[in-house]
Amino acid sequence: MKKIICVLLTVSLILTAFFSFSVPASASFNSLLETEADVVMLINTDTGDVIFDKNASKRTAPASLTKIVTCMLVLENCDDLNTLVTAKRECIEGLYALNAATAGIVAGEQLTVDELLHCLMIPSAADAANILADFIGGSMDNFVVMMNDFVKKLGCENTNFINPSGLDNGDTNMYTTAEDLYKITSYALKNPQFRELCSILKYQIRPTEKYPNIRYLNNTNKMLNSAYKDYYCPYVYGVKTGTTGLAGHCVITTASKNGYNYMLIVLNAPQYDIDNDGVEENVAFTDSKKIYEWAFNNIVLTKVTSKTDIVTVVDVKYNWKKDHIALVPEEEISALVPTGTETASLQIRPIESETAKTVNAPIKKGDVIGKAEVLYGDELVATVNLVASEDISGSVILRIGGFLGFLFRTTIMKILVCLAVVLLAVYILLIVRRNRIRAKRRKPRRIK
Repeated sequence: MKKIICVLLTVSLILTAFFSFSVPASASFNSLLETEADVVMLINTDTGDVIFDKNASKRTAPASLTKIVTCMLVLENCDDLNTLVTAKRECIEGLYALNAATAGIVAGEQLTVDELLHCLMIPSAADAANILADFIGGSMDNFVVMMNDFVKKLGCENTNFINPSGLDNGDTNMYTTAEDLYKITSYALKNPQFRELCSILKYQIRPTEKYPNIRYLNNTNKMLNSAYKDYYCPYVYGVKTGTTGLAGHCVITTASKNGYNYMLIVLNAPQYDIDNDGVEENVAFTDSKKIYEWAFNNIVLTKVTSKTDIVTVVDVKYNWKKDHIALVPEEEISALVPTGTETASLQIRPIESETAKTVNAPIKKGDVIGKAEVLYGDELVATVNLVASEDISGSVILRIGGFLGFLFRTTIMKILVCLAVVLLAVYILLIVRRNRIRAKRRKPRRIK
């Protein structure tokens, strides 16, 4: 009777814990926001959590986001950024016909690697990309091989480059995904020189023998520029823009506000007059601004597990008094979850494949017995180990009995038992037969 009461109390505690996790929020992160871009991925860079995901694994043209890789290969393979590089004609010709963004570099002009990197990252100059690729790789073709080797080492399985600038001219053999771009950009941002390059709003290049005037460079990322009110975000930092007919409008940015840090990747966005003011807007920027404002206003770090929350109970063997034990989270966990809506539930659910159904005493409080997932609606927000909530001693007698019970259930023991029964039966038969023989011998013979 005591055991039945104990089980009922435990079940009631579980139900109480379950319903206490209900919070006023939506059941799905993605359902809270609409975007016009074809591919969107928002990641909290503090936790690595994907907050919003729209076609993040879809292959798409990278446009000038390619230059992130070009820049990193130059930074990692050039010991002196003050080295002068002479622009080759073959690195420049044909770019104007493709309507590529350039820094106006002319054949034979000498610029330092550092100046070329500023041309590459600020106005997204294709001529600078080609010149740097030829200088670092020995040829642009060799540099492309370096690019693809570089991203493979980062674990990018759905990325392929065919040139250092990102110009595709409709060629679908150059592609990437938002997931891969997150890996690439995360790696690049660890480099302080890269971080500096991708955050500069304006820059001047000195006059050269071939170009007698100062070259003024303006960043293509208008989210950094307060002059563009439709796009400007004061908490946005870098990283790179890109546009081609095949790729649409693309932008990768990072942003920080109130202790929250994000990276946002927006690919294949359209351009049209959103507000009917006669000016077409770049939707990659407007989507990005909207997503950041939504994230900073609606995503909060919330405690989702407590060490006292009973998640489930499992059977206990080899203890006289207890046949169940409650499992609780090993640690308190906080996760990023949306707020501001009325319906949803936050729950902790044991992972059956990783949680024992039965445990043998003795058990120590804190012993890891299983694992649970923390769900926000249909979204997995965290996983946590499940541990024993108390100490339970073991009984030697019950353990021996259990061992013998297990032993007698094994196939070998069943065969041995059967063999013993047969041998015993044979032995009994032999005894009976021997007794009969002896009885006959003792029986007196009749004399005729």
